[in-house]
Amino acid sequence: MKLSYPVSAPDSQVKVQAFCGEYEAAFEWLAEHGYAGVEILVRDPAALSVERLDGLLARWGLNVSAIGTSPMQVQDHLFLLHPEEENRREAMARCRELIRLGEYYRAPVLIGKYRGQLADLPGCREADLDRVFREICGFASAGKVRVLMEPQNPDNINNLNTIGQALAFIRRLGLDNLGIQADIYHMGITEESVEDSLKAAGDLVGFVHMADSGRMVPGLGELPIRRILQALEGMGYEGYISMEIRQWPDSRRASALSALTLKYLHDYQ
Repeated sequence: MKLSYPVSAPDSQVKVQAFCGEYEAAFEWLAEHGYAGVEILVRDPAALSVERLDGLLARWGLNVSAIGTSPMQVQDHLFLLHPEEENRREAMARCRELIRLGEYYRAPVLIGKYRGQLADLPGCREADLDRVFREICGFASAGKVRVLMEPQNPDNINNLNTIGQALAFIRRLGLDNLGIQADIYHMGITEESVEDSLKAAGDLVGFVHMADSGRMVPGLGELPIRRILQALEGMGYEGYISMEIRQWPDSRRASALSALTLKYLHDYQ
């Protein structure tokens, strides 16, 4: 079981469900508390110093587990589906730069709410959603980067809410490098059985966001976390399990407790 934790890039000025601020303290803490990877949440790829990031990763023996977009949508309000062409253009340009980072770090690029909302407006229709993913995956295929789409519950987004919908979308588009980022919190809302849906997705699951109900530390809510871990292991999932939880009371204690509870639930089955 490879554990990961999200860390927001230093140029982000908004609070997201991650370590925020400078890298150094976060990397040191995570390495000392059982984490093997960091999920880098990028705002502006042009502002990210790869040289500095590489040095800190090497120093603490960490890998980039995935590259996410949360600060782009939260701080800059960018979306791949958006009625304003300039917004869409900038969102796609930054996504292409993320894919270049993904190629460099051999890490998947995660597309959740960043894909935007469907609407009967220019640039926001179902055909636009298809076009966006075809363009992203086409660009990513040259660098052998996997693009992972995250189903989210309908309170967050009005498209691709369930694992079943995601599977149908991926099969219809027929893109070899498009997979699923499975978020356990969202699945607890949208799926009849988290375990069965994970098994149905199989090797299309390329990354897992772990959280209990209410975005709590895994094991402290109502979801069957032990059975979910067993399902992941049973289906041969060998990727990262990355926490996406409320940073309460703070990121240090939330991350440390998450690692402890997951290891306990995994090791003592």
